[in-house]
Amino acid sequence: MGAVLAAAMLLAACGRDADRLSRHRGGFRDRSPASQPTTSTSASGLILASSFEQPVCGRYHGPGQGCEFGVEGQVRTGTFGCRTGDSCIEIERQNYQAHMGVISVTPLPGGNAFVGSAQRVPAIPGGALPSGGYLQLEQISPTDGSTVPGWPVEVRMYADRRLGLALFNGSAVARTRWQAPVDRWFYIVLQVQNGVGATQRMWVYDENDHPVDQVSIRLDTRQQWAHGLRPADKIGGTNSTLVPMFTYADDWYIATTNEGPLHIGPDGQPLSA
Repeated sequence: MGAVLAAAMLLAACGRDADRLSRHRGGFRDRSPASQPTTSTSASGLILASSFEQPVCGRYHGPGQGCEFGVEGQVRTGTFGCRTGDSCIEIERQNYQAHMGVISVTPLPGGNAFVGSAQRVPAIPGGALPSGGYLQLEQISPTDGSTVPGWPVEVRMYADRRLGLALFNGSAVARTRWQAPVDRWFYIVLQVQNGVGATQRMWVYDENDHPVDQVSIRLDTRQQWAHGLRPADKIGGTNSTLVPMFTYADDWYIATTNEGPLHIGPDGQPLSA
């Protein structure tokens, strides 16, 4: 299968139907005590965990020998001022095939999971942002890969460096008040839930792992479409910048419990504080 076709099968093959498919309910800021995350200290719920100490290469559905994850676009591991360990990933955001990032084919139990990732975004050059005015930092498919179809949930960064939580191609967005600092690490924990009007949540932590914001939004993530059972989870996005720029990521996990902002060792195990 060609790279362009594989990429299209991930998210965009039905993009022309996105307005019809992306039914949504309004976003809201959730600051009640009950909304605070319950963090596991044992990390027993981990499904995937990586600090990107191994190469990323090959196609997402078959990375090949020596590749920890498959990629779309120009992505590499290296010593890029990483948050944990010697290596992290660099993603070239200008890709006119409009797909860039690392992907794991990871079914989510019942279409539900917590996803953590560290992100670092340098200054966004003038004129860089595509139509819509945002970068996509991650896209998660809320499906179990067999019986529960899902429409992707994504985390965005806007020109003012606020973060947004929305459906892929969705117009309803829950945005943080907090603005990400330029070229400094921060951490996102995302809760994705499959359902109609299902609550999606995002917790944000600064470079010292201190909580700085959280938002919630109700979205229709259980949707039948051509690739609703494709369990492809991505650090990266599908909209090319209009000028060259790079973003960076580290310490990625997918879990059945909220593990908070993890630092992950080269063996895929969380490091103690």
